[in-house]
Amino acid sequence: MRIVTAISGRRWPARILAVAGVVGLASALVFTAPAPRAAPGDQATELTTTVTGGAIHGMRSAGIIQYLGVPFAASTAGPHRFAPPQPVPPWEGVRPATAHGPQCPQSAPLPHVPALQPSSEDCLTIDVYVPEHASGTTLPVMVWLYGGGFVLGSNAQYDSPARLVRDGQVIVAIPNYRVGPFGFLALPELATDDGGITGTYGTLDQQAALRWIQDNAAAFGGDPGNVTLFGESAGGMSVCTQLASPTARGLFTKAIIQSGACARSPLVPPTVDRAYQRSADYASSLGCGDFTTRLRCLREMPVDRLLSSPTTMLNTMDATWTPVRDGVVVTSTPEDALATGVARAIPLIVGSNADEGATFVALLDYARGAVPTAAEYLDWALSSFGDHSDRVLARYPVADFDTPAAAKQQVITDGFFACPALFTTEAARRGGGQVWQYRFNDAPLGQNPLLPGAFHAAEIPYVFSALMGVPIPLPPDADRLSQHIQQSWAHFAHTGSPETPTLAPWPTTTPTTLELSRDRIALSDSFSPAHRCDLWSTISQIGW
Repeated sequence: MRIVTAISGRRWPARILAVAGVVGLASALVFTAPAPRAAPGDQATELTTTVTGGAIHGMRSAGIIQYLGVPFAASTAGPHRFAPPQPVPPWEGVRPATAHGPQCPQSAPLPHVPALQPSSEDCLTIDVYVPEHASGTTLPVMVWLYGGGFVLGSNAQYDSPARLVRDGQVIVAIPNYRVGPFGFLALPELATDDGGITGTYGTLDQQAALRWIQDNAAAFGGDPGNVTLFGESAGGMSVCTQLASPTARGLFTKAIIQSGACARSPLVPPTVDRAYQRSADYASSLGCGDFTTRLRCLREMPVDRLLSSPTTMLNTMDATWTPVRDGVVVTSTPEDALATGVARAIPLIVGSNADEGATFVALLDYARGAVPTAAEYLDWALSSFGDHSDRVLARYPVADFDTPAAAKQQVITDGFFACPALFTTEAARRGGGQVWQYRFNDAPLGQNPLLPGAFHAAEIPYVFSALMGVPIPLPPDADRLSQHIQQSWAHFAHTGSPETPTLAPWPTTTPTTLELSRDRIALSDSFSPAHRCDLWSTISQIGW
């Protein structure tokens, strides 16, 4: 490994434990959503601008200007349930934009854990964070798509990107989009009603938000011709899906994919026939099995009943609800689309975390009172990898790890995230794209037994200043790494290159990755062997 930069290291203090928990999908374990408020010492000042629909006023907070809960599309209730988003209706007067809108309908993140915030089918709102800037200045826009396995998530969880916005001189916009069956139900009768569109309503919500940015960026001082799309986990997969979508062409110019699992993972858009079967099984489980009436049955069903299915909960590495290759909105897998050149003119940053699997062992085992045993690990491998399970177990024998949980964690890290990131990078480069690949190695909580290493979503508080409105008190050495990452992401938005004085050189050639941690930033050529990607390259799909 060739050392580029050294950064002094220090363990996170214990008080970070609760805050760091939110950056995994288990955020509800530690937070309930506080009411949006001005940061201490800031005086909230309302500012007014006009967007599609009417006038809005926001406030100053944490040294930036925030416009929260701005509608970008109509309510998705009633006949608009399981349908493409509709134009936002106009409002009279000046609409307050000082509080987040409700999240889209979704189950609780864990059993016996309350929802993070109120939900509603009238949920298609966008939060816009704007730096103070000189009149006449035109700023890049960065649009963040949240993760949550396509069953969880909301824009309020990412309040706020204040330092990225303030110091990077970028606008950050975060839209809500529909998740679970509300976003991805696929039935033949829906395709008939909407010109072939089915199972891509959440994807279309994201595109509606991007079109809203095209129409309204100038109202905030933004450049609609310079939009960076970025996201993490299912949000990263959403970025890949938008790259693969012909209906998203021209809506963004750059992309950042954080732990997106865009190739060969359970989140890859399935064929329409497979999606039809999944959705038909879901409808039948709710008592809507009659083909002639099931759509009306589902549209008339209360939200709580629609969410009663286990498929709406994050309780397995498999996925029922994802974007669908409907032949209209999504026409190919992201990996195939990248290989054919869809990102030839769209610079990409692609990355993963060194210990992604730790979050899922914590969420799917420990949080449910289970500790993986050797027998459970073998059963899980068989159910997850089928005919490939013998080869997976041969490369990850439980005897090679301290515990069965550690073996399971490494398989998830390598097979579901690290190698898919590499395959995404390789596909884009085959298609003529320019890609910078990284691996995030910082361990926010050290090597503790419950959430060790650089777990899935550990990098999020290094990009955002606060989560759910709660500041992330990084210690100085971790905060310096956070600053370096934010500077790089902002520089990428401005110029199309993430190389800064600290994060350079950063080649775009295989097999080099940039390794990021608080005590060392380095180039490495060992990513593929470290994650056994030779094995995973022979498995075309996980979880189907």
